Amino acid sequence: MWCMKVLFFSGGKDSVYAYHLERPVDLFFISVYQFPRPSPHLLNLHKTLELALALGVPTLVVQLPRGGEFRAKASLLRRLGVTALVAGDQGVEEHFRYMEKLAAEVGAVLREPLWGRDPADLLREEVRHMDILVIGARHRELVCRLITRGDVEDFIALAGSLGVDPLGEYGDYHTLVVRYLDVSIPYSCRAVAEYDGYFVARL
Repeated sequence: MWCMKVLFFSGGKDSVYAYHLERPVDLFFISVYQFPRPSPHLLNLHKTLELALALGVPTLVVQLPRGGEFRAKASLLRRLGVTALVAGDQGVEEHFRYMEKLAAEVGAVLREPLWGRDPADLLREEVRHMDILVIGARHRELVCRLITRGDVEDFIALAGSLGVDPLGEYGDYHTLVVRYLDVSIPYSCRAVAEYDGYFVARL
């Protein structure tokens, strides 16, 4: 029976860990939106693509029209014949409901392997398999910080002192995976820019 399994990929820790739990997948899907402020993932899209290529998964980057993102995405996924959607949501109900609606519109099964997990425990689990670079955050001291198995407890403590969710699920911080198992990509934090109180690294 034909199966087309697509994972929504940002290069961040949760999308990569969803891939880890759900692999193999047939396609990474990267959505390009217009955001009110620059997205850390889109400003560093070249590194996301570098990671996707290093993982060896076919990758589709799609510019979505403003105001018609949902319709365009659903239409494209239907044309691709997608039967399963995978996402890395953990606790934001609005995101989960959006994915449920999208899967229903496409006629696909939704897989959310991280949903409902404890944030700190999930981060500890993720760093067993990957090294994670913070590429955007509401707090300058988090940006360009590397989270590894050796210092994850320090990061969780720092996040707690700043009032930040350990997993960054509410936009407190965004990440790029720079090592996953035996796959690594080079990186350098060349600069950090501030956009309306949000700090973003340029790699």
